[in-house]
Amino acid sequence: MYNSKMYSLGAQGSAIRELYEYGKKRKKEIGEDNVFDFSLGNPSIPSPSIVNETLIDLIKNTDPTKLHGYSSASGDDDVKRSIVEYLNKKYNTDLDYKYIYMSVGAAASLTISLKALINPSEEVIIIAPYFPE
Repeated sequence: MYNSKMYSLGAQGSAIRELYEYGKKRKKEIGEDNVFDFSLGNPSIPSPSIVNETLIDLIKNTDPTKLHGYSSASGDDDVKRSIVEYLNKKYNTDLDYKYIYMSVGAAASLTISLKALINPSEEVIIIAPYFPE
């Protein structure tokens, strides 16, 4: 047995995926410089040099088992503390890092947020266009 709802999500393309594939096709036709791909949140500019430098430093100076291992499900406490420290300083707030839940990507974030807020019999109104997950 399998979940037919999830199967149908994977079996048919979403508008976002169609745009991505269309962008790839157009790049071949008219050149990469003439197509800007924002369909899946792909960057259009290089990351700041501090990001690259930090990644290189982490690769060179961090125990590989820690660098490539899993963090806690809600995210690393030190990272969450850094985020809260930044937010509190920038916005003059008094947030607690324990209320930060980190995830990877929009689909995971939306799923976690909605499952935290709604119960099985409740409904959510979603305005189109929307993220398919």
